[in-house]
Amino acid sequence: MKFETLFYLMNESHSVVEIKLCGLEPHAPAQEVYHWLSISTETKEVEKLKFVSMNEETVKGIKFNVRVFENAELRFDESYAKFVMNDDGHILMNCSEKFIPEQVNICIQEYISKI
Repeated sequence: MKFETLFYLMNESHSVVEIKLCGLEPHAPAQEVYHWLSISTETKEVEKLKFVSMNEETVKGIKFNVRVFENAELRFDESYAKFVMNDDGHILMNCSEKFIPEQVNICIQEYISKI
């Protein structure tokens, strides 16, 4: 199945991506179309983040996107992100999907093949 990467946030050991699955029914539920994934670039482990809510906050004139998941939280702007999952935190860079390494793409494809 084809997908589009909407967000790619990464550091040397961790990636967080939002993908949109293409080719689904036009009125497919959002939870089937959009998937937030946490990927360990060291172990290649992929975990789907269970979306709860999204919001925007402005702190000292900087707009942050906020995504809350069942066991994680992501706050990001145009350059950086703070990702906390199960009390483990990561500072990530907000990157273009053009820079997704092949190994991360393979992890995403393997995840998609299992759903």
